[in-house]
Amino acid sequence: MYCKTCRSCPTQAKGDILVHGVTGDKVRLKTIKEHVATTLHKTAAEALQVREDPVGGRVVAAFDRIDAAVQEKLVKLFNIAYFIAKEEEPFTLFPKLMTLSKTNGLDLGSTYHNNMACSTFVEVIASCFIEDLKEELQAARFFSVVSDSSVDRTVKDQEMIYCTYLKNGKPVNRFIQIVTLDHAHSQGILDAILKGLEVVGIQEEDLKQRLVGFGCDGASVMLGINNGVAARLKHLCPSLVAIWCVAHRLELTALDCLKGIPKLKELNELLRAIHKHYTKSAKASRELEQISKAMEVSILRPGNTEGTRWLPHTSHALEVLIRNYKPLLVHFENHTSDPNDKEASAAMKGRAKLIMTSLKQYSTLLFIHLMLDLLQELKHLSLLFQKDGLTLQMVSDGLQTSCMVFVAMQTNPGPRLQRFLAEVGTGSTWQGVDINRTKADEENFNNLKLRLTNRFCEFASDRFSSLETGVLKAISTLFDLSNWPEDSNALATFGTPELNIIMEHFRPVLEPCKDFTSEDAAKREWLDLKILVSCHYRHLHSQVLWQRLIQGAIGRAGQFQHMQVLGEITHVLPMSSSCCERGFSCMKRVKSDWRSRLSNDTLSSLIQISLHGPPHDEYNTLKAVNKWWSSGRKSRRPQYCD
Repeated sequence: MYCKTCRSCPTQAKGDILVHGVTGDKVRLKTIKEHVATTLHKTAAEALQVREDPVGGRVVAAFDRIDAAVQEKLVKLFNIAYFIAKEEEPFTLFPKLMTLSKTNGLDLGSTYHNNMACSTFVEVIASCFIEDLKEELQAARFFSVVSDSSVDRTVKDQEMIYCTYLKNGKPVNRFIQIVTLDHAHSQGILDAILKGLEVVGIQEEDLKQRLVGFGCDGASVMLGINNGVAARLKHLCPSLVAIWCVAHRLELTALDCLKGIPKLKELNELLRAIHKHYTKSAKASRELEQISKAMEVSILRPGNTEGTRWLPHTSHALEVLIRNYKPLLVHFENHTSDPNDKEASAAMKGRAKLIMTSLKQYSTLLFIHLMLDLLQELKHLSLLFQKDGLTLQMVSDGLQTSCMVFVAMQTNPGPRLQRFLAEVGTGSTWQGVDINRTKADEENFNNLKLRLTNRFCEFASDRFSSLETGVLKAISTLFDLSNWPEDSNALATFGTPELNIIMEHFRPVLEPCKDFTSEDAAKREWLDLKILVSCHYRHLHSQVLWQRLIQGAIGRAGQFQHMQVLGEITHVLPMSSSCCERGFSCMKRVKSDWRSRLSNDTLSSLIQISLHGPPHDEYNTLKAVNKWWSSGRKSRRPQYCD
């Protein structure tokens, strides 16, 4: 016979006889009572309770028995470890900060001062974040998964996994885990996703009952109709809605719109030539800087149009070109007209002449300013599509607004083009530079502007057409207040077909939901909600209205229980996978060439803290210290070397 509690925590029991057990079928009751009353058994019982429930167990009571000086020391050590993880610094900085603290007169003892201790502290801190995330996901009725793949510094395929769920009525994206792919085909990616979700306690049964959406890029391995990752997930979750990232679609829409435009090809070649001219020659960069100082003009380094995202790179390159316009022309004129410039090669002088000639063309300047206006609007839309908490309604509103802005540009110039036209007027000079202007320039430019704006609207309609079909169309119609009719008779029947489509599609997840008891009750609530909104809440934006409804701030308690369930489903649908891109950016900063041997568990801990941890001056380490103190096979000895 043995004590199960003491055997579970042998370190705390410290070799008590009932840890090993006693022989015989009978044990005196007095012996058992005396054992239960011992300090060793009580300590083991508290440690077991903390292990099973670190938050609800007697953590504070166990921690109170630590000497106050030791407690203060541990809190400081954990604070320093958190600072290192939050700032994405290597663990090897930890012992150096210990030495610095000692130099500054801060007594942190001599134990747990190495980089391995820092790694342990960071993993404990990250595990506390994961525990909080588990609780939030368990409290959420529904959730979606967002996933994307990339290659790390060691040329391994890594799968980044996020979850989207509602927190306080608003959708949030949270990093779950990064998993190395054994195979890059659809089944390999699905296995990695399922493995990552297990970290937060999501099993196959949870997927069947609560998973409603899957967000990804447009790769065929993800969205293939028959064998893509989304298709395989739908075998587990029939109501799953697979959504191609809208930010990625927008980038492709812009490229489709501008493809085949000769003027854009010329502009890209011009920007690349300017970038090459100054990045390949330290002398050219030095001369440009000297010219700018003489002209008392602040310049920027010429930008490159090539990069992971075409829109922001091109926009930045054009902004820099306009800002550096006059110093650039002066420098290129010096190259072409100075016969004593022996250092410049013939190729450099020829490139300078071509650039100077192009920059003095009125048609080129018109097109540059038009592109600045177009790219500025696309930039606003792209930033909207990259936001966390993006909803279908926000996507629809953003697209409609941008299309209207593009149509308006056909007759009313954008702010950058309008300013340029006002500065040039009917003359042929701009910023004191003579430009070449012909009668056909404006007519050709107007035709080009009309073609560009119309092409964008056409390609946007094509690229985003999947949002206007099936259940997504029903959601967009039902949850957009601008679609609601003003007439009371029309309002009485409005949305009923769309409501039926939504309930039919999501029936596999609605049936096990305890808060959704009847489709008839949902239809009745829909009618009551339309009356209430039309009388009292018509002035609200659609996004605000549904968030308030989900939070229970509209109507009586429990009045719209079924509509709240439907609202939560629609708000956790992942419209963008930009969160994964941010995760990969963090991964590449953390797992650099100098830290390429980081394990995936440690890497995930560092990403978790970097992306979702509060600022280091606001972080409370008490929970992490409690967990560390109460866990582990061996007793903690923070004063061992002191």
